[in-house]
Amino acid sequence: MSETAKEEIKKEENPAELENKAEEKVYSEKAFKELVSQRDTLKKNQSELQVQFDQLKAKLDKAGEDELKKKGDLQTLLDNKEKEIAETKKTLQDISEYKTKYEDLDKSIRENLLKQLPDEMQEVAEELSTVKLQKFVELNKTTTAGMDNGKAGKGKIKIDGKKWNDFSSSDLAIIRGSDFTGYSQLYKEKFGINPTS
Repeated sequence: MSETAKEEIKKEENPAELENKAEEKVYSEKAFKELVSQRDTLKKNQSELQVQFDQLKAKLDKAGEDELKKKGDLQTLLDNKEKEIAETKKTLQDISEYKTKYEDLDKSIRENLLKQLPDEMQEVAEELSTVKLQKFVELNKTTTAGMDNGKAGKGKIKIDGKKWNDFSSSDLAIIRGSDFTGYSQLYKEKFGINPTS
């Protein structure tokens, strides 16, 4: 048997092996890097060609407008311009709606922040941007949670809607001394019995 005949017999016996060998291609690192480099070059060329295409399209549109002007086909030119104006007006209207919503939201946020400041600070704070106003309010809050805005030494802790565990032991001592009825209410809710006076 000749060599070619033996090879043909092997091909007939193992066609799956040949297909696997044909499908599996292994590239060296150098070849891979070269392919990646070529791909990157092609992407760059594509983006440059896109820019050139956009420029040529703009020139072609301008030339088309000039051609229409020369031919005196002003109606078509006018229709195109009116279409552009209508699209621009719609975009401006959408932007205007968002601007109104933003301004209303900003106004509401500012009002809520200003309410948290004492009257003498509000005049100064009104001039700040909303972000700066928010930081200013955080730095200058005069009331703490559970306290009303009374004078020092005569403060009374608010207990409305709160439970025993919402207060520290020092807060509870103040409540007991200043509002025994409120203290009794909290105590009874927590322990189920009335406190002793």
